[in-house]
Amino acid sequence: MDWISYLQNHQIVLLFIIITLGFMLGRIKVFGISLESSGILFVAILFGHYGFTLNNDFQTFGLVLFIYAIGLQAGPSIFNISKKGSMKYYLLILILLGTGALLTIVLSRWMNVDMNIAIGIFAGAMTSTPGLAAAQESTHSVLSSTGYGVVYPIGVIGVIILIRLLPIVFKVKIKDEEEQVRRLQEKNRKKVITRCALITNREINGKSLIELNFEKITGTVISRIMHKDEVIIPGDDRKLYINDVVRLVGSEKKIKTAIPFLGHETDMQITETARFESRKFVITNPKIVGKKISDLNLRAYYNANITRIRRGGMEFTAEPNQVLSWGDRLRVAGDGTQMDKIGKLFGDELSKLQQGDIFSIILGILVGILAGLIPFSIGKVVSFNLGITGGILLAGLFLSNRGKVGPIIWQVPMSIINFMRELGVTFFLAVVGVKAGSQVLQTIGQEGIKLLVFGAIITLVPMIVMVLIARFKYKILLIELVGLISGGMTSTPGLASAMEITTSQKPLIVYATVYPVAMLLMMIFIKILALFS
Repeated sequence: MDWISYLQNHQIVLLFIIITLGFMLGRIKVFGISLESSGILFVAILFGHYGFTLNNDFQTFGLVLFIYAIGLQAGPSIFNISKKGSMKYYLLILILLGTGALLTIVLSRWMNVDMNIAIGIFAGAMTSTPGLAAAQESTHSVLSSTGYGVVYPIGVIGVIILIRLLPIVFKVKIKDEEEQVRRLQEKNRKKVITRCALITNREINGKSLIELNFEKITGTVISRIMHKDEVIIPGDDRKLYINDVVRLVGSEKKIKTAIPFLGHETDMQITETARFESRKFVITNPKIVGKKISDLNLRAYYNANITRIRRGGMEFTAEPNQVLSWGDRLRVAGDGTQMDKIGKLFGDELSKLQQGDIFSIILGILVGILAGLIPFSIGKVVSFNLGITGGILLAGLFLSNRGKVGPIIWQVPMSIINFMRELGVTFFLAVVGVKAGSQVLQTIGQEGIKLLVFGAIITLVPMIVMVLIARFKYKILLIELVGLISGGMTSTPGLASAMEITTSQKPLIVYATVYPVAMLLMMIFIKILALFS
């Protein structure tokens, strides 16, 4: 059997062979560094070099899934940036990628490098697969994937080396910064107190907490009621009676206002009857999304604490300033009698995360494709449209941020988003790699050293610029900065290196915060660079 002819005539078989071999290559570690999904690109380049081709429809299909998944992932938080107190992070990511884009323009002219290759080098030096996707759609040239493949390893290695060198260069003791973060968290923790009140107000006698709209009106919570020597954990339908003793939880100011409404303060104490329990919950309550853990005051209100957070396949220790996202899986430990209430607070409707509406995904992608076809113009000089990547990305962002329109739920469970993103990128990389394979060795042979130098500059200079501004202007701690670098460069190996130099969860949290924004900005800068090609 002529295997070459067979594979060329059976595109599905060829596609899956390339993807399988690519994953095998991507999982090989050398000095702790692996290519991960980019291994598919290098295997595909090899197949392309020997004359194989793949149908463009595979690339389009993969691109559509990949870009829409990115929009879905970033949408719920991207339009609430200012509320999360992370503007300085996003500004630094803008400086990082903006510097890289500016250098790309300057160096391409100075070093006489074709802009299509330069755009690919920019994406590879920043280790950004979304950037490569945008480059392919913007340039329609295999040279961009060639540039990406040549310098990608430099980008990966450059991030890791810089992260390792930072503590030495700035002479920072990581333990001191970890302690500084701990003290800052304690300082920012909102002070909540408890007081006991004796009910003497006959106007509320026999009325339930829901009838009184107690929590909303007073801004406090009744965590316990002692009724005729019986300690009760109140629900919304619990009624208050004269001579009941209640335990109030809230700020000192709110409690001072609430006590006269009930009666008067008392020195009597309510005996604690709690049993310890640890339980998992999932956030499906929109009112909780965007709040900090410290804002919830679980310890004061429910005698419980969030201990761990699992998000998008990553698990990290819960910290007071950590912002909660839709679909976060939380480990809560504390008073077992309060767990049902905590479940209602978080939503905890697991079915919302386990089921994905395929119709809403297909419809959302279709909306994005149509949006990408709409022409825009600036005066009579510039006319453009968003294209497939821009339209689908915009649709994913807005629809997932909106959450629901009528009967259609646009938000998609994170497990499905991750699957869409990974499936899409494997198809995409396989095709662009095969296309690049016909030219990559020739390009390396002619301009290899020049392209490697180009890539090294694009990788290192923007990171150094961002590091200097972050340290000297914004006084950002090193354990934050390493997460900022790995997130801004969308580098998982960089994150792994960052987590090795500290026991703090700060790098992981910062990485998760800036990663979606970095992907979006990278795609925007690629679109801008394409205007110079």
